[in-house]
Amino acid sequence: MIEIYSSRNESRSPVREDSITKGCWIRLIRPTDEELSYVCEALSLDKDELMILLDEEERPRVEYDDDISIILIDTPYVDTGEDIESYTTIPAGFVLLPEYILTVSLRKNPILDQFASGKIKNFSTEDRVRFILLFLYKNADMFVQNLRQIDRRTSEIEKTLKQSTKNEQLFHMLTLSKSLVYITNSLKGNEAVLKKLSRSSVGARMLTEDDRDLLDDAIIENRQALEMAQTFSETIASTMGAFASIINNNANWIMKLFTCFAAVLTVPMLVAGYFGMNVDIPLTEHPQAFFLVVLGSLGVSALLLVIMFRKKII
Repeated sequence: MIEIYSSRNESRSPVREDSITKGCWIRLIRPTDEELSYVCEALSLDKDELMILLDEEERPRVEYDDDISIILIDTPYVDTGEDIESYTTIPAGFVLLPEYILTVSLRKNPILDQFASGKIKNFSTEDRVRFILLFLYKNADMFVQNLRQIDRRTSEIEKTLKQSTKNEQLFHMLTLSKSLVYITNSLKGNEAVLKKLSRSSVGARMLTEDDRDLLDDAIIENRQALEMAQTFSETIASTMGAFASIINNNANWIMKLFTCFAAVLTVPMLVAGYFGMNVDIPLTEHPQAFFLVVLGSLGVSALLLVIMFRKKII
């Protein structure tokens, strides 16, 4: 899908356009081969380069080539296809041209949706540098929001695990742990991109004082998100380890309980087996033999129980 926006109106808010014009923003979302060919021909771009930006495994990076700058950033994405929300990341590519800005993504990006709907203040499609800096800041902020959601979800699962330790809850914790791994790796890659933008000579020529402040804010926000992700990842790992120990202790306690009951029940079984043999045995002629044998075996079993309780075996 291809969308074209322009801020060349009185309100300065982005509006849809039918064709590519000077100062516009071209947004490609899972583009077809025809759409890629059309954009590459109109902007004199290499089609193979745009295809690389659509690779989900592509790492965040920055490239400068004459008047073209390519920036690839990992953005947060929430997958609601499973029983529990899975948090992952998807790449978003930016191509900055002298008179246009092009974005490329495999899925609809919620941050770019905010730009397209006019919800972002101080945004104009003509100010391409400001556009990418605003996106970088909003992107880091969305990572922080998703991490807070992960933290709240982890707390909910912990409360459930305290009441009933089920495999389902542990699988949910594992899903969140994997999500944090993906987020941490993406934030590290984004951090490298942000640092390169702040240190490059090209960036120094293009950035105004306000732009530099915004870039610094984006770096700080990304660093905060990275620290949160690392902290939450360690917390979930320690929590899963603690609950794994609890599960093992519960299993050991149950096995010990069954062993104790088996030992207690062994006494009546041995006595019954002994007096059930077809040979001469004591108390054969005694009128109260049955009750004496039963009481004796139960007494021994009760004694074993008392000893186990005193020794705190059960």
